[in-house]
Amino acid sequence: MFKVEDYIARKLPLVCMAHRGFSGRYPENTLLAFQKAIEIGADVIEFDVRSSKDGELVVIHDSTVDRVSNGTGRVDQLTLAELKKLDLGLGQKIPTLKETLDLVAGKTGLNIHVRVKGKQLDRVVELIKEYDIVEEAFIVTKDPQEVLRLRKKYPEIHICSLYGQTNPNYLELSEKLGVKILQANIAGPYLSRKWVEKCHRKGFVVAVFWADTFSDIMHYMKLGVDGILTNFPDNFKEVAKKCSLSETH
Repeated sequence: MFKVEDYIARKLPLVCMAHRGFSGRYPENTLLAFQKAIEIGADVIEFDVRSSKDGELVVIHDSTVDRVSNGTGRVDQLTLAELKKLDLGLGQKIPTLKETLDLVAGKTGLNIHVRVKGKQLDRVVELIKEYDIVEEAFIVTKDPQEVLRLRKKYPEIHICSLYGQTNPNYLELSEKLGVKILQANIAGPYLSRKWVEKCHRKGFVVAVFWADTFSDIMHYMKLGVDGILTNFPDNFKEVAKKCSLSETH
């Protein structure tokens, strides 16, 4: 079972992070995609959290429902009841955060990309504690002020900062925020084996966002990263099997 402290300490083999679940083959950020990610053996499931018009925490990436559903409109301008009427394909609906945690908590690690702030973000943290997954989950946010606030208010919560993710100084910016989990963007001009080694020397753990093909997955493995976000965890598993990734790297 994935533990964040083991991940930070680099005690784990290369970590497979299913981006929005098994989203390459099933509707993204749905209970079906999450269940299939668990079945394929993903170490971590990544998903996004937003708030509906009536303040319900829901799991969806975009600020609108247009791309992933048969509806239109902003997530924060639709009630939960309205969101639940939408079809995401294969009979899937937009899940609430609670529905998601009911399914995945205790079965896999969680990479929770929050797109809420303040009291709504605090509710996410409280649910992490309520479901007793503090050691298996980490919060991801682009907001540096929220990183600092969370670190002060909830020192037990693990945080990954995306602030400056495509900036050449991403490592230094994260260092100032006091986080240890990095999620490097493949568009980041810094991304190289030398940079990853520098991160490791400074006590950081590095995942890369993202790699789907066999060649891309292999490329980032060779950079020495600690985790890979992928829409195709089956491809990751196939490459890992061929490379016999049974030892810590």
